[in-house]
Amino acid sequence: MLAECFENVAPYIDHLGKIKEFVELNKDKSNDEIIRILERRIEEEKGTLRTDYIILLNEVRRRIKREQMIP
Repeated sequence: MLAECFENVAPYIDHLGKIKEFVELNKDKSNDEIIRILERRIEEEKGTLRTDYIILLNEVRRRIKREQMIP
């Protein structure tokens, strides 16, 4: 799921290498874990890297919401 979210937002990401590395390291974690880790990264980072994590987090949340709406 995380890899698909990354693919969807990749055109809007400035730090592709760092975000791709993040995705590879965390792709097997649960949705809740991914959200917690992303929120922590957002608190720690600054500038465009912080924005990249926000973009990815928003896409993850959208994806989870869509999956919950499908019966």
